Formats: sequence, C-alpha cells, structure tokens
Amino acid sequence: MANTDQKLIVTELDFDGIKNNLKNFLRDQQEFSDFDFEASGMSVLLDILAYNTHYMSFYNNMIANEMFLDTAVLRNSVVSHAKMLGYTPGSTVGSRATVNLQISRPSGNTQTTLTLPKFSRFQSAPFNGVSFTFVNLTSKVAEYDSTCDRFCFGDLFIYQGQPLTYSFTYDAASNITQSFELPDAGIDVSSIQVFVQDSATSLRKENYILATDATEVTSTSNVYYLDESKDGKYKIYFGDDVIGKKLVNGNIVIVTYIKTDGAAANKVNAFSLIDSVGGFTNSIIFPVKAASGGSDREPIDRIRFSAPKAYISNNRGVTKDDIIGIINQKYPYFEAVNVWGGEDNDPPIYGKVFVAAKPSIGFEITESEKLNVINNVIKPICVVTVIPEFVDVDYNYIRLFIEVFYTKSKTNRSTDDLKTIIRNSVVDFRDKQLDNFNSKFKLSRLLRNIDDADASINYSDAEVVIEKRLIPQIGAARNYTLDYGTELSREDPKFKISSTPAFKQFDNEGVVRSCFFEEVPGTSSGVEAVRIVTAPRTDYLTAPTIVISGDGVGANAYPIIVNGKITQIIVDNPGVNYRTAAANIYYEDELDTTVSLTTAIQGRYGVIRSFFFDDNNIKTILNPEAGVVDYLLGKITLRQFDPTSIEDPLKILRFNAKPAKTSFESARSRILTIDDESLGSINITMTPLD
Repeated sequence: MANTDQKLIVTELDFDGIKNNLKNFLRDQQEFSDFDFEASGMSVLLDILAYNTHYMSFYNNMIANEMFLDTAVLRNSVVSHAKMLGYTPGSTVGSRATVNLQISRPSGNTQTTLTLPKFSRFQSAPFNGVSFTFVNLTSKVAEYDSTCDRFCFGDLFIYQGQPLTYSFTYDAASNITQSFELPDAGIDVSSIQVFVQDSATSLRKENYILATDATEVTSTSNVYYLDESKDGKYKIYFGDDVIGKKLVNGNIVIVTYIKTDGAAANKVNAFSLIDSVGGFTNSIIFPVKAASGGSDREPIDRIRFSAPKAYISNNRGVTKDDIIGIINQKYPYFEAVNVWGGEDNDPPIYGKVFVAAKPSIGFEITESEKLNVINNVIKPICVVTVIPEFVDVDYNYIRLFIEVFYTKSKTNRSTDDLKTIIRNSVVDFRDKQLDNFNSKFKLSRLLRNIDDADASINYSDAEVVIEKRLIPQIGAARNYTLDYGTELSREDPKFKISSTPAFKQFDNEGVVRSCFFEEVPGTSSGVEAVRIVTAPRTDYLTAPTIVISGDGVGANAYPIIVNGKITQIIVDNPGVNYRTAAANIYYEDELDTTVSLTTAIQGRYGVIRSFFFDDNNIKTILNPEAGVVDYLLGKITLRQFDPTSIEDPLKILRFNAKPAKTSFESARSRILTIDDESLGSINITMTPLD
C-alpha cells in the first residue's frame, strides 16, 4: 500500500530538483522501495513529469510577472498597466526643423497676402544617402514685405513625415466600442487631427481634440481618446455621452496624421519647397534650426519610470518634477529640462516658476518655441497664481588641453588614431557626465576615461579652461555680466582671462581698432587666510607649526589649540607676491598627515582692460578699467561695452578663464558642456615614453 503520509517537497523549481523530489517521493512508497529509477523506463517518465512541472512553474511565474508594471516584460502588458494609471506611452516623434520661407511674386502681381496650406511638402537635402519629406502641420499667412520683395514666413516649424488621411464610417451595430485602429506604425501622435463628419450626405464636420483630463470633459465635449494597440499601432475611440460626446450611427471619422522615420532625419538642415504655394513656385528657404527631436517610440523601461510619476502629478504642475515630466511627455524636442521656483532663484522672485531647456541639437531655442511651450504646455497645467517664465540656458563651454603619455611599443595605432580614440572618450564623458542640468565636472573622472581609452596609455593630465559666449548689442553701450558659477584662478600665468576674436571699437582719436580684453597683469598679494578642512586630532600637547609654501615669501600663521584640538588658524603675516600657496602642519618636527588645510590669497577682485595693436604693432591700452572680475564668485562684469562690430560670422565674443578648482558643478539654468564641433575645444598632445 502506498505511503500517503509522505509529502512532496515543492520548494524546488529547477528541473533537477523537481526530478530528485519525485524520485525521493516514490522511494518512500512500498511499491518502489527497491526500484532502480536510473536504469529503467521510469526515468523517462520522471523526466517528462519534471519537465512539465518546471514548464508550468516558469509559465505561472511569467504570468505573475506580467501582472505588475515593475516586472512585466511584454510591451503589451506594460502599456496596459500604464493605461490603468492614465498614461499613454510616447509614440515615434518626427524630427522638427525651423526655417524662414520666402516666396517671390511674379512681376506685375499685386497680391498682398499669401497662405501656406497645411501639409505643404518640403524636401531635405540628402542626409546619409536619404532625402526626407517634411511638412507643416498648420496653415500660415504671410504679408508681402516690400523691403525684400517677397512673402516671408518666419520661424516656420516643419516636421519630418508623410501625411496620411483615413476615413472610417461608424456602424453602431458592428462597432459597439466606437474604436478605430489606425493602420500605420510609426505615427507621430502629436500630429493626429480628428474630424467627425455628420454622414455621407451631410458634409458638416466638427473638430475633435485629444482628451487629456477627464475632469474637464463634459457629455457634449468633442473629444477622442487614444491608446497604443498591438504592433506599435494606435486606436482612437470616443465618449459615451457622459465623458465625451458619443458618435451617431453613420458618422464618418476622418483621421489625418504623419507617419515618420523618427530619429533618422535629425541634423538635417537644408530644404527645398516641393509644392507650389498659391501658384507661386519661386522660393528661398533659410535654415534657422536644424532638424532635431526625432525619436523612436517610448521604450519599456521609460514607461515603467514615467507612468507612476504621471499618475502622481495627475496632469497638474504643482511641483517642479510635475512640470518637467509633462514637458518631456508633451514636447519631446528637448534633451534636458530644468525647473525651479522663484524662491530658489538668485535673486529670489516670488510668484514665478522658471524653466530652462537644452534643445536636442544645437544650443539655442527660438522665441516662438519658448512661447509655444509656455502657452500650450505649461500654463494649462500650472497653478493659476504662478507665472511661468522661460530662461535661456547659461552654457559653460569647457575647453581642455590634454597631454597623454603613452608607450609606443604597446600599440599598432598611429598618433592620429590615438588622438581620435581619446577625443571620442572625451565626447563619451560629456554625453554621460555633462550636457545636463545639475551636473558636475570632475577632472579625475575625465582622466580616468582617457587612461582607459587604450592599453598603450600610461597616464594623462589636463588643463581646464571655461569659455563663456557673449553676443553684445552693436552700437549701444551696455553692462554685461558673465557668470562662470565657480571660483576663478587669479592671474594664472599660462591661462589669463582673455577674449577672442577681436571686436571693433573707436580709439581716443576716433579710429576704429581691432581690440581685445585681458586680465590686468598681476600685482603682489599675500595669504589672506588658512582654513581647516579636517583636523581630527585631539591630543596636541603643544602647539604645532604651520608651514606656508608657494611662489611668494614671508607668510606666517599659527594655530589656536583648545583641549588638544586645533580650532582656528591665525595669519599674523600675509607675506607678499603669492599667487598660489599651500599650508601644512608639523608636529614634533614631523608632517602631520591627519590635518588638511586650504589657503586663500588676498585680492578678490581684478581688473579687465581692453587693448589693441597700433599701426606699428605696439600694444596700446584702450580702456584700463573696461571691467572687473570677482574671482571668488566667478563673475566678469564689462562696463558700458560699446563695440561697432565683432569679427565673427555669428557675432559671438568668447571669454576664457581658468577655474580655481578642477571640480565644479552647475545649478538652475547653467549647463556644463564640451562643444566638440568648436575648433580648439579639445586639444590633445601625445608624449611617447619610449
């Protein structure tokens, strides 16, 4: 008789464990007590039972995983869970470019206005061997401009994609859910436009908009809803006369959208108009901003992260994270977004919320783009009493002077190939560590990236310079402030504060000169203070000695000891001619490595002057006090700067300054970046060691 008291062990879920448990169970039965399970057909049967049990365990485990947003791996499951939180995953997004379109009218034509129809087609120049079609999503009217003899459509947004239109006739008997699947993958859902026509015999149409907030939808609201379906496609559906207007039998649903190639067209920046506009074909297109923001549909990991955040914010901009999340969701053309309240601003401005954003490509955002985000994205969800304001990003462009020491015998690569690898490692460091708000630059991390770039590299070193870019107003005397956001090195002998390129300005005799800015040559300074970083010891029986070293002479300081611990350091003689200084403590004639000190040099402020080279190539001072530099706060202020021109095609004046530390960070609207497309941003010197 079988021993029914013996229980199976069910804690094992792997194949071998399940099979062994089955064997042990059968061995405990009287009928199989002396049975050889390995040398009989019973082993095959046990394999089948173990395999079936293991398969069912795995299957049930996968089913359980798909029941929760955190563990689901199938996109359909993740999308379904996100839907329960009121979140629609982001679709494929078409690249968007900004252009100025000018159209000439034929001789003798007196037309004063011209309308650019919706979905007018533009063709890009070949990019990676492919030409892309761009369209405008809304019509636009331009007035004739007599100064240029053209109709001018300024700051025109064009989107990459093919416009498509579908019509669906609603049959109440066969389509109870009022849902319609859009047949194409790769739809940019932000381009969807829905109209409902009364019937085949009535041409009256009503525009329906996407419902984003059920609390604002009534029984008569012309809204539609959108869900992601299978295979990356989407379906739209309508209300039930309670939350949104219901369709009437025989209604014709007309859906228009663009099918896009996502990120493939990013960086395209040359276009031609394919279609005629009002019969006019003579057109000129001036690029304003290269195509950017194109992306594939939202990946699963991001849906998992974003859906709960969207549910918490409930489509309301109460906290800064709410606003950041909604901007990223509704306006996917920014690489980075930062938001801060007026109370955190410098200086504080209460009643406002500030927004700064870095575009996906390039550095600048057009004014029309800012207004669009403020009015159409932020204001509808922002607290009524709070005024949103867009702030330009304040870029700190990091310039690097890198020296790499390598062993030739450890590589077959040429020097140029090694430089390319090192340059790529710098760009990789920028992409991962910088190019975002609230980021931090650490030279040690960069050097580690460089050292790991190739096995032949022994070690590397680098000098860091920060570049600020200024576009001054021509023909108007103004004050300008450049804020580096970190302490600046005072009169560094190798990297003094300077400007480039030349700017034109009148000298004292009314002659236009090519001028530059520079930091005034150094003056002697003393050690202002010695500060304690760490001083853990509490066993000093006598006062230790402080030794100040550096490029000056005469500085002296002594410590204050309380209960065997250093509590303060007094500088009784600052000395002279110090630009750099370090302090160490010696106790009983030995260096005390447990204590760490820093020094501060006198002279917080410096002078910026302008100069030029006269006809005899003699350096001549134009304005000895053109500005002031606050080394501690890292700010340069130019006083009544009045250039007549800048010797640069983009009218940009660049100011270079060396930071006092090799580690610094950004805050609020500031972004740290390395402009690898700018000449002289990444300078590499290769030094062989054999």
